Amino acid sequence: MELLDIGQHCANPDCKRLDYLPTKCHYCKKVYCFDHSKPSEHNCNDAPSGDGERVPTCPLCGTPVPIVRGEDPNLRMEQHIAKGCHPPPATVSSKPFNSCSFNRCKERVAIRLTCSGCGKNYCIKHRLEPDHMCDKSKKGNKIMPSASELVTNESKPKSKPKPTSKPTVKKPKKSIKAWFKKIFK
Repeated sequence: MELLDIGQHCANPDCKRLDYLPTKCHYCKKVYCFDHSKPSEHNCNDAPSGDGERVPTCPLCGTPVPIVRGEDPNLRMEQHIAKGCHPPPATVSSKPFNSCSFNRCKERVAIRLTCSGCGKNYCIKHRLEPDHMCDKSKKGNKIMPSASELVTNESKPKSKPKPTSKPTVKKPKKSIKAWFKKIFK
């Protein structure tokens, strides 16, 4: 029989199965069947300790905490915290600089939208001076409608103007030729 010479037996002492497509371990260089091909399946002593395992990171400081194979990661994490885990320092201001300065608005924007009048940062909804009741517009005694009022006013139907008896036509003060000569000197 020629088929008995094809394939190899599994190196695991409990298995010894004849496999026609055996797999060689990268670490111990022994041949195993498909069921025992992974280093964890055949308890490979030559495999590195972190093969296929993730290193946990500290939830307080964000640094990786290395563990030894077989060690409980929770115990190692508790030791790390007890030794003096240093969380990153908190920011100086409680309010981020990209949050809206308008009263009772909690919107945050990715880009600073600074008002040219008062110099404060606002969201897209309150970015215009009339919308956030800017100090500059109050000082000038200008009562300007907000953007939302402008939109509602434009959506209302407009009354038709009364026709006049004679349409007036204004004569241009300067001729077009004189205007072009002035522009393209």
